[in-house]
Parts: sequence; C-alpha cells; structure tokens
Amino acid sequence: MAFTHFSGVDAEVLAINGTTLTVTAAELNALSSGGLDSTELAILDGATVTTAELNILDGCTCTYAELNNAADVSARVEEVTASGAVTAGVQSVELNTAAGAIAATIADASTHQGLFIVKQTDAGTDGHTLTLTAGTWDGTNNVATLDAQNEALIVYFDSAGNGTIVENVGSVALS
Repeated sequence: MAFTHFSGVDAEVLAINGTTLTVTAAELNALSSGGLDSTELAILDGATVTTAELNILDGCTCTYAELNNAADVSARVEEVTASGAVTAGVQSVELNTAAGAIAATIADASTHQGLFIVKQTDAGTDGHTLTLTAGTWDGTNNVATLDAQNEALIVYFDSAGNGTIVENVGSVALS
C-alpha cells in the first residue's frame, strides 16, 4: 500500500520531539510497505518519538495493538483472590486469599507461552490449585497444588502449551 495521507500534515515534513525532519514520500512509503497502514502512520502524527525509534518501525509488521500490548507491562502479573479463570496472556499468577482454597484455571497454556510463574503469596495452607484445561506443566500433569507461602512453579510453555518445569520452589505438588 502506498502512503497517501498523513493526518493532514505535509507528507514530507514530520515533527519529532519539536524538531522538524524532512522525510521523503519514499521513506513514508517504506514504512507503509513494511506493514504500517495509513491509520497506523497517522498515529505517529504528534507522537514524541526519536529518530532511532522511528527507524525501528521501518519494516515493522506488527499491528498497533500488538505493539501496544508488547510494551504494556502492567498486565503481565495477575493476583488471583478467588476461584476462576486466569486472564489469557499473563506471565505470572499470584494466588492470594485468606478465605480458603482457590481453584484457578487456565483454558489454554499456549496463550501463556514463554516463561510462566505461579506463586502462592498468602500464608495459608489450604491447597490452592491452578489447572490447565489444555496443556501440561511437565508433559503429563495439568494440576499444580500450592499449599505454603512463597511456593512457586516456574515453567516454560512452548507455542503448543507444552510445559517444561524450570524450577519448583518449595514443594508444589503436580497431578
């Protein structure tokens, strides 16, 4: 897709951090052919990015939502205080309640690929469980039971949701 519109701004002038840079139409077209469309390029209008950051976008094939998600670290840890489903995509779960055992579930471990941690943060001994509906912790087991403060399971989930245990801190039981 050739670049045709830059949110009402001259296509060859771009202000970055208050400095006007001359950007050729060919350079803008290179950004759009690298995966950015005119809507995504319009987001750059008025953005405070450095020349180096703009150069990183050259050839970028991710969507704005994907880029925003990768940069947002606020949603990587989820504290679970009651039984229920864990949000897809979080990388760490903290089980924390003084009101009995938590029965948490992950629908599909492949939506948590990469390093994943589950940790009990409360001082109880009730036996919180985290069950994988699809995927396993270690190739066999899909239920992890934590029953002491600071017990944790660190696992690597591959793209298919197959887990490899990196570390079992304390004595997290698997079944």
